[in-house]
Amino acid sequence: MAWRVIVFGPEETTRGLQTAGMTGGAMEFVAAQSPSVDRRRGLSAEFDAIIVCLEATEAPPQELCEQLRATTNLPLIVLAEEPDADTVVQVLGWGADECLDSSLSSREIVTHIRAQIRRATDYVSEGEPPEQLSVGSLEIDIARHQATLQGEPLHLTPKEFDLLACLARYPGRVVPREEIIAAVWGDTLDPDSRSLDVHIGRLRRKIEPEPANPQLLTTISGVGYTLQAE
Repeated sequence: MAWRVIVFGPEETTRGLQTAGMTGGAMEFVAAQSPSVDRRRGLSAEFDAIIVCLEATEAPPQELCEQLRATTNLPLIVLAEEPDADTVVQVLGWGADECLDSSLSSREIVTHIRAQIRRATDYVSEGEPPEQLSVGSLEIDIARHQATLQGEPLHLTPKEFDLLACLARYPGRVVPREEIIAAVWGDTLDPDSRSLDVHIGRLRRKIEPEPANPQLLTTISGVGYTLQAE
């Protein structure tokens, strides 16, 4: 299921984000038709996040952000032209969750949006993350560092296990390369390294009936990977 993001700003911004977001079929961007109308709609029922373009909204941006925040808890990201520290502080004071430089690439902005949505949907509960993960016939025991497929143990290296667990936390969703690398390797791996692809190949040989034709662990070209239930 694609995440949906409403954009209060110029249509060219929406189109640019749409191209980056739909590369993996994972995110849809919708241009707001009218701030006064869209602000009254049940945004939380239709969308997963909100984008406000600071310099290009029909309504005053402060008023728009404050009214949006008063009516929804959706992640709210503001795009601004070369924002300085004062602008960032001001925008966050309006209720935004993040203020990004609008000159960033669409792909980078989409990655930030994904992270904000995940933070709002997957990390809402306090306490420890779940110790048991299930994706179809894959069972992953985080505490014991063990995984099984159709009841049979998988013999994984530590990095293969961490990689599988990272993807299993978001079944059916595209996890960008940058997020996978940060979760599994931290700052020790160059984002452009092919080590991730090598580990993906090794993991496929252990979980896929036909590793050359993967059905469980699939590549979303130019974005990342997704783990599907059978």
